Amino acid sequence: RNRFYLKNLYIDRYIMIPRRNMLRIPRRWYYSVSNLKIRQPKKREIITLVLSIFAVWNLSKNGPGTLDISSFQPVSSTSFSNINGQESSSMLSSASHHFYNSNYRYNDVLYFDTAALENIRATFEGGRSYIEWSPRSVPDVIPTDDLHGQFQATPLLATVDRRPIIVRKQLQDDAKKKKHLVAGGDLMGCALTSTTFVSNLDSQHLKHYKEYMPTCDVCFQFSNREDMEKFVPGVGYEPLKPLQKSLATKCFGGKASVSARFADWQQKDERFKDFGYPWIVDCILPNGIEELTCREITRMQNEIENRDDLQNIFFRTRFYMDGWFGIWSKQFVVHSSWPWKAVMSHDDDRRKIAKQISMSWDDAKSGFVPKSAKELKLAHVEGPGYDKTEYKGSLSLKSVSINKESRGGIHPRLISNLFHLIRNAPGSTHMIAVVDGQARRSYERMIELLETKVSVLYPKYGDFMFNNIRQMKQLDLLPIGRMGGAKGLRSNSDKSLIDLLRSPSNSDMSLIDLLRLRQIKIHMVPVTTPSLSFERNVCGGQYPFAPYLAARFAADYHAMMFIDGDTAIVESSRTLQDTLYDRFFSKNSSKCAGHRLRLIEQYVKPQDENIDRVLQCSHDLISNRNKWNFAMKNCHLKEGHIVARTDSIFAFSVHHPDTLKDYLPKGVEDCITPGNNESDRYFLKDDEFVQLHLRDRERKVECTCFDNQP
Repeated sequence: RNRFYLKNLYIDRYIMIPRRNMLRIPRRWYYSVSNLKIRQPKKREIITLVLSIFAVWNLSKNGPGTLDISSFQPVSSTSFSNINGQESSSMLSSASHHFYNSNYRYNDVLYFDTAALENIRATFEGGRSYIEWSPRSVPDVIPTDDLHGQFQATPLLATVDRRPIIVRKQLQDDAKKKKHLVAGGDLMGCALTSTTFVSNLDSQHLKHYKEYMPTCDVCFQFSNREDMEKFVPGVGYEPLKPLQKSLATKCFGGKASVSARFADWQQKDERFKDFGYPWIVDCILPNGIEELTCREITRMQNEIENRDDLQNIFFRTRFYMDGWFGIWSKQFVVHSSWPWKAVMSHDDDRRKIAKQISMSWDDAKSGFVPKSAKELKLAHVEGPGYDKTEYKGSLSLKSVSINKESRGGIHPRLISNLFHLIRNAPGSTHMIAVVDGQARRSYERMIELLETKVSVLYPKYGDFMFNNIRQMKQLDLLPIGRMGGAKGLRSNSDKSLIDLLRSPSNSDMSLIDLLRLRQIKIHMVPVTTPSLSFERNVCGGQYPFAPYLAARFAADYHAMMFIDGDTAIVESSRTLQDTLYDRFFSKNSSKCAGHRLRLIEQYVKPQDENIDRVLQCSHDLISNRNKWNFAMKNCHLKEGHIVARTDSIFAFSVHHPDTLKDYLPKGVEDCITPGNNESDRYFLKDDEFVQLHLRDRERKVECTCFDNQP
């Protein structure tokens, strides 16, 4: 740490350089500024100062570690080239200011999403949901109909919608109507997506909700009526009931739609009795009005503190539902609102997405179609992660303030799964969603892991796999056969790799050094999770996170995978990027919006619950062809997860890469098969890569690590 004293302007203490090297500033170097008399520094003092500045610059450039390589920005901050070949501003450029006032510090490997964290704080500070009877039901309500005792609602995730498929929808709809209001994307109305949790799904009547008309608005509250009337004159309305006085608030209605992808299925499943459900409302504001574009609304929000006219901006939704009250179903209304700070993303300028949107599956001019596998920007996503417990007889999020040893949202399989991603997905991003009530603990645990030496994390396989820095920097596949040392590399073509295995290892390398070498980023995303939602929601909030994931981050990548935290992705012979480029963008493309992975399950016994044994389980299975064939035939027990083109995904619905068939790039198709029957077009094949589910509960005895003899 450096101390700078304004009185004499001197530098004291030590300036730290990575890995125990340090530079001592001799005595005190200063300018005396009293009476405007400035002493000229001596030559050696100038040299020392220059060296000090260089040391600080080197530290900020390379971060902790011993490796002098280029620093890398998070992949989610990727800048796609525009039509003229110039790079547009970073997708995360508007989020950079968040780090200065945050306890979550940024480095070139770990990125904690403080923009998402600010959304959460704003939601809890100013978000609101409430339920009331629909006017059509009021005449039929009787005293025993306890609406508020039977149903509760709370606002969850909401965000500016950055999905390329929604941008394409706005562009195409405008062209069909021949209105030409979007002006090439410059005047697209803001698009948003939001989730409201409503309790007690068992008592919700789901038959008619699609017939009802939801609504959505963005509202601007002014300090006076004159400024309100001058804001987009002739458009919008005041949300007043009869005889109410003006609140100087003008609202602009958008086109809304409501969805509940798994509500019918969940309602019939006895495991989720007494659970609620997250209802999703998508909203698109009118085109052709600059003040109603996402970027302009966010600009106004950022200027509120310096304006006298504007006081507040908020987004609100309304949708209708039926509930069972005795033998009768009666309609009620769910209202939710979020302050604009709760929906702002890391980049609300959707013009950049519109100008680079892909018109066909192989659109060479599009920023969403990479030219090669090396250029393919890939994210693999897990979560939301959490540590749960039972409190007073029911499920609860574990208190990390009481349980000091809790790992938070860091999955026990993370380190073993990262081992494979470091091998087969160099240059990619691993995104980890965590519940907001354990976000800080999760971040702290992640920092601890990053600072841990590779030899400690991977005592048996680390040297075999990661001992050659030169080769790792080439970002090629590190084949799984290297886990067996020289014995695991049997063919003549592996001679060079055998030689590499004999090279000395870097015993001082930490996990952050290793990730930096392989250009892999960790992106931690906190997720709004009120206690009611966590305790009465499937998988701690996976359903509301799935559409949010696409809406928030799809525009930052070419392909995204949504996988479980206890699954490892294991390849046959190529990197994940090579396979996905071939599937999505090459001449051999299957031209699908998304694919499902084949999932092979292996039970890990309690005595095998350590990193070495878990890695050995995957190595033994993959390196033994008989075991592999047996597992493929007998251990394909559950649905695999998904991977999708980001220009075509609508929602990462856990096992279903949902899309909008009418708004796909030309040539791309929705390949989801009826009944999800396996087909080589929709399902990735086992000679590409598979999802190895390393489960801590037994489902089939022969699908067990080290016991699955054919």
